[in-house]
Amino acid sequence: MIYAKIRSKEEQKRLDNALRTAKTKDWYLRLQIIALSAQEYNVKKLSEMFNLCHATIRNYIHSYNQGGLSELAPATRPGRPPKIAHWSREQWDEVLVRTPNQYEKLNTDSRQWTLEYLRLYLREYHGIDVSIASICNSLRKTGSRTGRSRLRAPSSSV
Repeated sequence: MIYAKIRSKEEQKRLDNALRTAKTKDWYLRLQIIALSAQEYNVKKLSEMFNLCHATIRNYIHSYNQGGLSELAPATRPGRPPKIAHWSREQWDEVLVRTPNQYEKLNTDSRQWTLEYLRLYLREYHGIDVSIASICNSLRKTGSRTGRSRLRAPSSSV
């Protein structure tokens, strides 16, 4: 029988902390499998509980036993990296603090930001061509407020 081997109290604390703070379901699932395996749940039982094949459970346990949590962590997923998803709130605020008419390349008299103006701004000033949905998702992730018809510039405390 193969079981996860937790070698110290410190390692157990790291596992417990990782379980509490797991942000994705894949990571939480792996951690839960290791925690239960350390309590001597066998591969067959874990396979039935999590509806995973025996080989997957064994791979998780082997990975953990060889390198701990760092070895167990899921690899980054393949695919094209996002163009603007990494933008921070501060980066968006730098853009939104000025109105569209203050950007010469936008060639507009508008004083209100729209998603279309942001799309044009990204194309003209950063050479990034993205969809409006990508812009909206990026703004939502950073917690930037968007209105129905316009984007609101951040308020500055003076």
